[in-house]
Amino acid sequence: MPSISVWMIRLAIIYLGAGVLIGGLMLIDKALHLIPLVWILLPVHIEFLITGWIIQFTLGTAYWILPRYLKTKGRGKILPAILMAIFLNMGIVLVIISTLSLEYSFLKLFGRVFQLFAIVLFINLHWKRITSYSKA
Repeated sequence: MPSISVWMIRLAIIYLGAGVLIGGLMLIDKALHLIPLVWILLPVHIEFLITGWIIQFTLGTAYWILPRYLKTKGRGKILPAILMAIFLNMGIVLVIISTLSLEYSFLKLFGRVFQLFAIVLFINLHWKRITSYSKA
């Protein structure tokens, strides 16, 4: 398994754990009304589980599992793959910061742009690998 996939899957599991922890605290508050401020973290919970867990896990697994190039048997250049992982996680962090602080609410747009760049890099990396099979 390529190291990019390993790191993306590890980070996805960390986001899953954080999202489950926040969700558990919300469920405890829903039943016992002990920590009402935990509901401020609902957007963080959603961001962790959807972008941090599901999307990151999917991208990391797909990078590993999708076909390699026919001639070189490689996955292509490593730098775009590294940037894909960095941009996705920078986007998540910026969205979380903007969610938790009204002072930095403008960062949400930058976070989503970084996430968009990560998806574009992913498509660019894999489109060439997949279409190389149609030319064989």
